[in-house]
Parts: sequence; C-alpha cells; structure tokens
Amino acid sequence: MNVARRPFTISHRHLRITQALDPVELRIEGELDLAALPALAWALAVTTDDGDIGADIELTGLDFIDVGCLRALVDAAARLTGHHVLTLRHAPPRLRRLLVDTRWHPAPHLRLDAAARLGDGADQS
Repeated sequence: MNVARRPFTISHRHLRITQALDPVELRIEGELDLAALPALAWALAVTTDDGDIGADIELTGLDFIDVGCLRALVDAAARLTGHHVLTLRHAPPRLRRLLVDTRWHPAPHLRLDAAARLGDGADQS
C-alpha cells in the first residue's frame, strides 16, 4: 500500500540511519552490529515498502558492519519484486569482502554501484 510518508532519522548508540524519499535512499553512518539490527531491519522494510520499492543505500559513513546486518541487507534485496533493486553505494572494503566470503554477492536484486564493484582492486587490504 502506497501512502504519503515523511522521511525519518534513527539515532541509536553509534548508528545514524537517515531516509530520503526522492530518490528513495537510506544513508547509514556509524556501526551496524547486533544492537543495530532491529533498527536496520525496520528502516529497510519501511523504505522498500516491504519489497515494492527499490532503494539506494548510501554507505559512505559506514564504519563497521557485522554478518547479521549484512544478511539483513541481502534479505531486504531478496524481498524486492519485479525490476526493483537495492543498490549499495560507496560500500567499504570490509562489506565487499564479507559479500564474497559469505557468497552472498550474487544475491537477487542486490547491486553494488560502479565505484564499489567486487574485484576493482579497492578491496585489497
């Protein structure tokens, strides 16, 4: 159901998630860990309208991500329908390595922006 929404901001410990609506985006800054997982899952569900809307996830300010939060991103992308995608923008090297190590990098509806493609040499650390 598409209803008029207002953008939100979530601040939790070492995390800040800010939503924009035009274009649809989540800006994630700080640390995505077990304590942040419920906030991340809620923000992804609301932003993607439970799979009916694609979104950009801006990760320039991401300092840390654990496997549980990475799985939440992959699961949110998998719930998308049709041609919608979840695009990870400016994904840090650790996130890209985790995608490869977990073998989740070919997940349906999940894309890395051109600046963060796997194997571009930037993830050598």
